[in-house]
Amino acid sequence: MSDSTSATTIASYTMAIHMALEANGHDAAAVFKAAGLSDAPSQDPLDRYTTAQMAALFREAVKSTGNPAFGLVAARFLHPSNVHALGYALLASATLRDACERLVYYFRIASNQGSYRIEESEGRFCLVLEVVADGVAFETIDAWNAFIIRVFRMIYRPDFKPLSVRLTRPLPEGYVDLYTRSFHVPVTFDAPDCTICLDSAIVDLPLLGGNREIASEHDKILQNYIAALDAEDIVNRVKRVILRKLPSENCTKQHVASELAMSPSALQQKLAAKETSFQDLLNQVRKSLALDYMEQSRISITEMSFMLGFNDTSSFTRAFRRWTGKSPRDYRREKGVEP
Repeated sequence: MSDSTSATTIASYTMAIHMALEANGHDAAAVFKAAGLSDAPSQDPLDRYTTAQMAALFREAVKSTGNPAFGLVAARFLHPSNVHALGYALLASATLRDACERLVYYFRIASNQGSYRIEESEGRFCLVLEVVADGVAFETIDAWNAFIIRVFRMIYRPDFKPLSVRLTRPLPEGYVDLYTRSFHVPVTFDAPDCTICLDSAIVDLPLLGGNREIASEHDKILQNYIAALDAEDIVNRVKRVILRKLPSENCTKQHVASELAMSPSALQQKLAAKETSFQDLLNQVRKSLALDYMEQSRISITEMSFMLGFNDTSSFTRAFRRWTGKSPRDYRREKGVEP
């Protein structure tokens, strides 16, 4: 695990804590002061608080309110805008799967105290949050997970209920009903990780508010901020070079490695340490862009093939069928996009 000073959370996240305190009759400024923090956090996603600072803030909030489940109260005041472009990208996601994949890719904008992964089996689609930092407050984990349930209700259905919810924290005595109301299902406590499971049958249904073009613009903002947060992250560096070189014949492992001032073998070793490869990243970038382009009727499939760096339309069609199980034309026809 990382220590409590290296892991950080976006500072604007604390606006929800401030509002929750004030709304319930508590002196937010005094609580923030006791935690050693400013009660007017910046909206800049590069302004961050460490795990230790967040834990101190929640500790003081619990002390002031006398509520060990205060994180659930704060969750009601957490707005998607408090996590910058990540929140807006979630709101514009095309499906619940799309939203969950964004959390896997971009959660670091909100916090690098944990990391997400997706597990699927027997009709269950599970979003798993593994805490990777020492000293993370139970309350911040409560707040975030309850917020994610709220976001799913915003973008899918207001009566959405997960199949199950697990939390790593112990149950605060006397608060079981509050957890059930906040998560809309009984919660399992003292779990090895935080898991929200959905019915697989709903995760690929199109969302009424989904807008791939808007989501894509926020994805670009997220990629830029992640690059600024960790300029040395090899995966993001490779993706940025791929994006720049795709519409040319120079988007090869050799050319990308040269751009990054390393040999192809050194690049492959660095990517292998991140459990990926150049081809995996190339496919991820191409697939993401292809799905964006599919929504834009002004871009023909032939143009798309060129823009994604394929030698011809048939090569692109084969790749697209591997990614989606459909040909580009069939995909557009089902989406109602006129060629």
